[in-house]
Amino acid sequence: MLKRTFPAMCLSLAAIVNLQAADWMRFRGPDGAGVASDQKIPAEFGPEKNLKWKIEVPAGTSSPIIIGHRLFLTSHKDNQRTLHCFDTVTGNSIWERSVEQTHKELATPPAGPSTPTPVSDGERIYVFFPDAGLFAWTMDGEQLWKAPFTASKTMHGLSSSLICVNGKVIQVVDQLNDSYIAAYNSENGEQVWKKERLSGLTGGYSTPAVYQPAGKPPVLITTGPLEAVGYNPETGERIWWLLGKTNAPVSSPVIRGDRLYFCEPIGEPIPMSMLSGMDANKDDKIDADEAAPNPPIARLIARIDDAWGNKDSVVDNEEWNKAFGSFEGKGGLVSVSLGGEGDISETGVRWSFGKALPYIPCILVDQEVVFVVDDGGVVTTVDTETGKQIRKARLKQGSSQYYASPVATKEYVVVVDTKGVLNVVRNAGEWETVSTTMLEEPCFSTPAIANNSLFLRTAGHLFCFSEQ
Repeated sequence: MLKRTFPAMCLSLAAIVNLQAADWMRFRGPDGAGVASDQKIPAEFGPEKNLKWKIEVPAGTSSPIIIGHRLFLTSHKDNQRTLHCFDTVTGNSIWERSVEQTHKELATPPAGPSTPTPVSDGERIYVFFPDAGLFAWTMDGEQLWKAPFTASKTMHGLSSSLICVNGKVIQVVDQLNDSYIAAYNSENGEQVWKKERLSGLTGGYSTPAVYQPAGKPPVLITTGPLEAVGYNPETGERIWWLLGKTNAPVSSPVIRGDRLYFCEPIGEPIPMSMLSGMDANKDDKIDADEAAPNPPIARLIARIDDAWGNKDSVVDNEEWNKAFGSFEGKGGLVSVSLGGEGDISETGVRWSFGKALPYIPCILVDQEVVFVVDDGGVVTTVDTETGKQIRKARLKQGSSQYYASPVATKEYVVVVDTKGVLNVVRNAGEWETVSTTMLEEPCFSTPAIANNSLFLRTAGHLFCFSEQ
């Protein structure tokens, strides 16, 4: 074996660290926070403005991840589920690997078979296709292992992305019942541990984050139905939990220093009359047969009947109100002090904020500011220390829904709506619009930033924007 000198080993390690610092290896990049402070991207985008390349890609709503000069993306077509590897410099395909669907999964569009974003530890690519299983490939496309996955019990499908921590691949399955979190050995795919989680009324769709306290082991943090939880990633044991602030989170938690931030609209009463069109016999009840043509609603009715009703396959107003009454008052943009143990529901919350909050897009926390974008293009900034609003205003363009989460460099925040209207704004509490462009295609995927470029997936294409 070739021996390496200590200085050479140090130089090699430094190169690896620098490479990973510039990479975007999971959903929303480093720490899942959506911020690439060391990167530079253009202030303006357009069909011919700072467009490095544009390629066609198959259907899917997962986000790209980037390791070095390789970009990884998943897609689906017919019964094929595919992992693609592209060259970030040219956009050329390097390789692709497909697996077959093994079972049917319920998913509400735009979610689908390739909604969860892949994750990498720098050595392997880990992919979860809800209707095919968990997979690991090498950087060169060699399949290393597969962990099977049986049909889930969700209302809208599974969208939580995998993450890596300490040689383990973490999967969260928050569903209508039998929810769990599990860890898999990253080398062979064997399940290391599996722990039950609380199951809420409509499930959960959030991706975990990892908190690394100084001089202590990491903590795996999830927001899910009914509670936020900090786990020991080695054993799956609960270190702390916080009740009363989550209902059915979609956006993912963000960690900055020793503080946790998460967001969900504050729960309000939802009248059963919204389903009046399903009430065929006009008896002010919804039974299993009436709900059957709409699978997500059918699962919701079954969930309410089982957990809040009398298990007669019929839901009336009293049962409906009892179920959705559990949502009232919970949620909000919440700041939590980390480092506690046990039940921190009363002691951990620093502040809560409750106005104009998004349901699907994640928040962005940077430079002592929390940045949120709501449907309709309302952007709100909040002071991280006080929880007080700094600015609330509507973007000049882009008034549709927002599924893609904002991403940022030190200078700019990029937001894109479901119609493909892309806004660049200043990364500051008193933000202002810098530029706007129309991509002319629907967009549901969160962009990625690496190699001083912005990579963005629309319904039919993958774009690379760069000044280089």
